[in-house]
Amino acid sequence: MNEDEMVSLLDYSKYYDKLEMPITRNRDKVLEDLQHEKFIIKNDAGTWDITNMGALMIAKDLKKFEYLHRRTVRVIWYKENSRLDAIREKEFCAGYAFLHEEIVQYIMTIIPQEEVIVDATRKSVVSFHEIGIRESLANAMIHQDLQQRGTNPMVEVFKNRIEFSNAGAPLVAIERIVDSVLVSKNENIAGVMHKCGICEERGSGYDKIVEATGKNELLAPRIENQNNQFTKVILFVKVPFELTTKEDRMRTCYMQACLAYVNFEGISNSDIRKNIWIGRKREGKSILTSYQCC
Repeated sequence: MNEDEMVSLLDYSKYYDKLEMPITRNRDKVLEDLQHEKFIIKNDAGTWDITNMGALMIAKDLKKFEYLHRRTVRVIWYKENSRLDAIREKEFCAGYAFLHEEIVQYIMTIIPQEEVIVDATRKSVVSFHEIGIRESLANAMIHQDLQQRGTNPMVEVFKNRIEFSNAGAPLVAIERIVDSVLVSKNENIAGVMHKCGICEERGSGYDKIVEATGKNELLAPRIENQNNQFTKVILFVKVPFELTTKEDRMRTCYMQACLAYVNFEGISNSDIRKNIWIGRKREGKSILTSYQCC
């Protein structure tokens, strides 16, 4: 396409904003910057081609690109805990470089929350920790299998959980998800999103999720490899200890122990009891012993 057509499809001004750089008025400098990022290339005919990565990162609308229209992110909000009754479905069609924050803020507005009084001040308490949502969403966007057709990165918000799913199997064994070295399925995309402040490229995403869930007395995330075709990450709301399953408790204990191990720290019985709400007084009686936890 010609220069004007190409620029009309890419939201380069937002990209400059994400990088906290002034938007140049010099069109040649804009083209040079986009070429440097491998978003566009000049072809033999002297016109311009938009690369798949350029469209995926900074497109105004992915629906306008034939082979990328299924890479839009879908967020489905359900009324209860099943998929039978959906309240709303929203599709986010812009480039990933500036879409991540928009999706996170949208999710934070629809998840269950309540107002509580703390030190005479009214505060809003949400059911899920924002760090878990941010990191899980970034992983679903960055580590999807772009060769696999017919599926979108998807976020499903239920009353008791949030499910993040993407095409492609996990890159490392699930039981080593916390201490594995950095591996990226799409390293160029990860590099651009790192520049935009969306990810850190340090392999610390699940460390942050496990730490945030532990500090807020939430169950550790459940990570599933579905037939080596899809990855699903599930975050849970806070539930009473007596309603958790044995698998929930064992997974939470294991993830917290893994986090302590990679930080070269120890973890004690009292740490585990604190993270999964054991041994504290509730309604005049002590909750179950640590042995009953597992």
